[in-house]
Parts: sequence; structure tokens; C-alpha cells
Amino acid sequence: MRLVALRGIRAHLVRFLLSVLAVTLGVAFVAGTFSLRTMMSSTFTGIVDSSMPADAYVRGAKPAPGKSMTGTTGETRTTVPASLAGTIAGVEGVDKAFADISGPIVLVGADGTAVQSTQSPSFALALHPDDTTVKVVAGHAPTGPDQIALESATLESSGLVVRDRTKAVVAGVIRDVQVVGEVSFGAPAAGATIVFLDVATATSAYSRDGMVSTISVYATPGVAEADLVANLTPVLAHEKAAAAQAITGDAMRTEARTDIEGQLGFVQMFMLVFAGISLFVGAFIISNTFAMSVRQRMREFALLRAIGASPVQVFASILIQAAVVGLAGSALGIGAGLGLVSLLRIVFEKVGMDLSGSIPLDATTVVISLLIGTVVAVAAAALPARRAALTAPVEAM
Repeated sequence: MRLVALRGIRAHLVRFLLSVLAVTLGVAFVAGTFSLRTMMSSTFTGIVDSSMPADAYVRGAKPAPGKSMTGTTGETRTTVPASLAGTIAGVEGVDKAFADISGPIVLVGADGTAVQSTQSPSFALALHPDDTTVKVVAGHAPTGPDQIALESATLESSGLVVRDRTKAVVAGVIRDVQVVGEVSFGAPAAGATIVFLDVATATSAYSRDGMVSTISVYATPGVAEADLVANLTPVLAHEKAAAAQAITGDAMRTEARTDIEGQLGFVQMFMLVFAGISLFVGAFIISNTFAMSVRQRMREFALLRAIGASPVQVFASILIQAAVVGLAGSALGIGAGLGLVSLLRIVFEKVGMDLSGSIPLDATTVVISLLIGTVVAVAAAALPARRAALTAPVEAM
């Protein structure tokens, strides 16, 4: 009966192409969604690792839910005194400590319009002279209120070059500034507009009350993150007015990744809804295709019954055809899904959001895609297959 089923497909190949196409479209959404999610997760993980490289962080001890100044979402904390960085720098095991000063900024590009990609944030950071985690790859670090440095991707998207003069809105004040340097994070910024200011300028703009969200702490070589936090904890306990706590860099980065993964989960769910709708419609197409095929081949099934085929064998032959259609459509759908992700990647790049790494295709995505496509095809063909199995042998006459 397996050969009968395969020959049935070959004899009515055109009839089954529509069913293959229906499975292909649905599976393309599924495979594309998982691949895009993996790529976006990898991109943002790289951003978190490169933008939060400290061995430990000092932050407010109490949560303060809301939106941060840089536009990121998730739970924020109460602020801590920037001056606490000086105290922390003297703790055993600490190499250096910097107050993290940041805030919103609007940068005017070479075309005279604001530089901002879609909904990605636009913010300024204080560039500490002793901070070795970011690298000035061209020009020099800003040293006054009329100087700025731009992250590499921001410099490219703005159309500006080092030594160009432009305007920026800093803390609600329009300033004439000069681009004096290019700074690299070592990872794509996913469309974010990142501007660097000198510490004094950033402090006057975003930390006039002397409070900051976090303090980055770097350990001396050979000191583990846990040991660094253990050394910081009693010092912070004596600074009761600061109401601060220390947390390892790994824990801080894990919190950031968890928040991002939660947001990407909504994106994945949104795209999987479209995949579900496509597969649901495809199931109707497959069911109708097999229903028409069964109606036109009733005498063929009756003849099979007349020469000794059992209802189970006839039923199985239809399901084998559906499984072949599902597998073929799923395989094509996986390829189409990767093509869809490639297209989306180009679109994201056009709007300034670069996704790092190659397009992922892991075994889990392949297995899930093949399984979904095959199960949908077989389930859709079950009712027509039942009708074919109940064909009476006398209908062959």
C-alpha cells in the first residue's frame, strides 16, 4: 500500500501541489519565527555583554518600577550617590569604579534631521578617561561641553565624520557641538543612537543632584566577582544614607538578558499567531484537496477493496500521501523561512538595526517545523481518508 500511495501522488502531482504550498507557507512562518528569535536574542545578548562588562555593580537597594532615562523597560532601582564611587575605589579588591551617568539626547545628522532608528533609544553616556571597556578608534575623547564622540554605528548612520560640527539637544538645551571621536563597543548597537560626553558635561546634564542609577566596579586581576561583592557589602552597609547594594556582574547581565528574553517572547508569540492562522487555513486547503481526490478516485479505492485491501490499508495509503505532502511542504517551508529571515534582516539593516551573526538553523527548529507540517497535513487528510476506507467494493462496478 505504500507503493500505491506514492504512485497515487505521482499520478495526481499537480493536484497535491496546492497542499504542499499551503504547508510551505505555514512552516515558513514557524521556522522563520524561531530563527529570527534566536538571531535577535544573540544580538541583544552581545549588546548586554559588551555594554555591561563590569565585575560588579552597585545599585539602589530598593526597586522603583518605571522607565529608565535611556528608554529601556523593566524594573529600575532607586538611585545612589555618584560620590560613592570614590569610596568604593578604595575597597580591597577594587581596581576602579565609575559612576554610570546617562540620559536622553537628540543628535542632528548630516542631513539636518534627528538621528534615530525606528523605536531604538537615543542616549548619551559619560566617557570616563580611565574606562578601558570602550575604545576610541578615531579622534579623541570629548573634553568639553561643545565636544561629543559617537559610537561607530551611530557615526555611520548619522552621515557625520570626525571633526564635523552639528547640533544636539542635551537635557532640553540645543547645543552646537563638534564630533571629535569615534568610539567602539565591540558589538552592534541594534539601532540605538549612542553619544559620548565628557564626565563633567554628562554630570551637569543628567546628574545635577549627584545621584546615578548604578556604579560599575572592576576588580583587580585574580579577584572573583563573588569575592568582590563580599568585600563591597560591609562598606555599603556603613553607608546607610546611600541605601545601596552590590551585585555581581554576571547577575546583573542575567537580569538584563531575562528582561530582553521576556520582551522577545512577545515578538515570537505575535509571529507564531500568524503561523497558526496560516497553518489553520492550510489545513482546510489540504482537507479539500484530499476530499476532491477521494471523490474522483472512489472506483480506484473500491477496486483495491475488491482485490483484498482492508479499510485500514486504504486509510493508511491516504495518510501516507498526506505525510509525504507534509514532509515535502515542511522541507520547503524551512528553506522559505530562512529566506524570510534574510529578507527581514535586510529590512532591519535599512532602518539601522543590525543583527549580528549568521542566520541560525538548529536541530530543534528543523524537527519542530517538520513535525508541525506533517501533523497538520495528516490531521487534515484524516476525514477524507476515512471516507476512502469505507468505500464498498461493489462501487468498483
